[in-house]
Amino acid sequence: MFDATDIAPKDPLELAEQCMALASAVIHSEQAAVKESLQFILHEKMAALFSALNQLET
Repeated sequence: MFDATDIAPKDPLELAEQCMALASAVIHSEQAAVKESLQFILHEKMAALFSALNQLET
């Protein structure tokens, strides 16, 4: 099965932009199930962002 989380970009700027877009979508969504799904995706993207930033420091 295709797993979209495996194709996360490694560029921190792109990840940060995706996090901002997801956060905005969470804020503006009125459906609880959609908010929950977006929050899960946002959490995964933030973890990828922190990982990418950590790799830049080493």
